[in-house]
Amino acid sequence: MEGYRLYPLLSRKQIESIVKGLADRISKDYDQRGVVLVCILKGAFMFLSDLVRHLHMPLQIDFVRLASYGTGTTSSGRIEITKDVETPLEGKDVLIVEDIIDSGRTLLFLKERLSLANPRSVKVCALLDKKTRREVEIEGDYIGKEVEDVFIVGYGIDLNEAYRNLPEIYYVTPLTSSSE
Repeated sequence: MEGYRLYPLLSRKQIESIVKGLADRISKDYDQRGVVLVCILKGAFMFLSDLVRHLHMPLQIDFVRLASYGTGTTSSGRIEITKDVETPLEGKDVLIVEDIIDSGRTLLFLKERLSLANPRSVKVCALLDKKTRREVEIEGDYIGKEVEDVFIVGYGIDLNEAYRNLPEIYYVTPLTSSSE
């Protein structure tokens, strides 16, 4: 994609270490109770895929698609459900799997919505956390790494549907005539 410069943020090895560490904590905390993993599409699909390979417990997987980004690098502020959870959640432990906690609006919306199904618990696992961007009160229960306020791509995370296929994580900046 033209118009942006990519700068390395996390290597494959760093991502793998973060994911394994999160999986170990989650497996220990949930023991053999089992959990329903609800992956927020599209950005978290690669993270989910790697995470489940390291989990040692019974689990179910479902997906939800919540759009809050139109085009560009800022949130529209409006949350739209384009694919909803299909798994019954009543009485079950639910773990939302997210790529990045940014403003927190989408995550808070989803956590409140899933709570309406009367699960035993609803927790959040995010690969990355941009605490400096938080607009609402929400924290992740399992956080891989806190990052600065930069726009991130790769490892499933996109910019206008580009860069999802990159195996590493980068931050991007727009090209200017002085940096081209």
